[in-house]
Amino acid sequence: MNNFKEEFYKILVNAENFYMKQYYSDFHKREIFLAIKELSNGIYCVLISEDENENIDFLEAFEYIKTLGKDFSLNMIVLSKGEYTNINNTVMVNKLIVDKENYTVIKCDESCLPLKEILELYINKSKVKNIDNKREFFRYKIPTMILILINVIIFIIMQIDIYNIKHSLGSSQLLSEEMINAINNSVLVTFGAKYNALINNGEVWRLLTCAFLHSSIIHIAFNMYSLYIVGPQIQQIYGAKKYLVIYITSCITASILSYLASPYTISVGASGGIFGLLGALLAFAIMERHRLQKKYISSLLQIILINLFIGLSVKNIDNYAHIGGLIGGALIGYVSYKILNKQLKN
Repeated sequence: MNNFKEEFYKILVNAENFYMKQYYSDFHKREIFLAIKELSNGIYCVLISEDENENIDFLEAFEYIKTLGKDFSLNMIVLSKGEYTNINNTVMVNKLIVDKENYTVIKCDESCLPLKEILELYINKSKVKNIDNKREFFRYKIPTMILILINVIIFIIMQIDIYNIKHSLGSSQLLSEEMINAINNSVLVTFGAKYNALINNGEVWRLLTCAFLHSSIIHIAFNMYSLYIVGPQIQQIYGAKKYLVIYITSCITASILSYLASPYTISVGASGGIFGLLGALLAFAIMERHRLQKKYISSLLQIILINLFIGLSVKNIDNYAHIGGLIGGALIGYVSYKILNKQLKN
């Protein structure tokens, strides 16, 4: 059965005191479902069919219902592709003809009026459900999308600046790789990269701004995809405000460990903050380990370890920032979740 059939039959069973019977169809070569309701004067039968199959479906259902040995009324909901052209009507069946594109009623016999009311109620509930699902989708995506948008805008502005500098020096094809790297690093530092010499001179804001800079399209694409996947999960657990607090704090703790352990590198990227979100997710999983499947925690640990291993294996990745973000996120996540639980209990 397609989704509409399943949902409508469920409504009949759960809310309208119908029960389901099934019979084998020689035409379809499978079991066909039929909803039946016991009445004082017989049984009220409901069959849902596609318009191209309604005649054969009627005949097979009619023959089956006769074997039940009760007076009956056969009522078919016929799903039509639009203009209904089947005029082979019979007094032995009542029809509710429905446009399968938008589920509007094309034709309704008197006996099918109760089904029409149930259908309209179902459609209205479905519309409300779809609206709620869209709201729910955007509800847990907005903060993450704002963070992604900020990163992308800064990256575009930075790339325009790099292009202008290269253009002022002549054709970029004539520039050496060392010159191109020097230009890129210069722009990164100008925009707020983690650069210890300038941090030591009081520019401590670089501990945060570096998390919103990226060195290449691959760099930002990978980080933003990771943020898109992990961010909404954190928001669902901790709420929007604590999510942003965890992310920002993790970005800073990532930069601090990089500042201490890797003083001679220029560091940029959101990966420290993303590792912080993974740390907060791990803290939540450990605190709620009795309610979660063990596989969830082990899978999360595998993801973290694999990404740390990649950081150790690939050049030019600041793994100290990843570790710093992971630790910071786990700590702030633990504290935030404890506070959240305390608030809920009070």
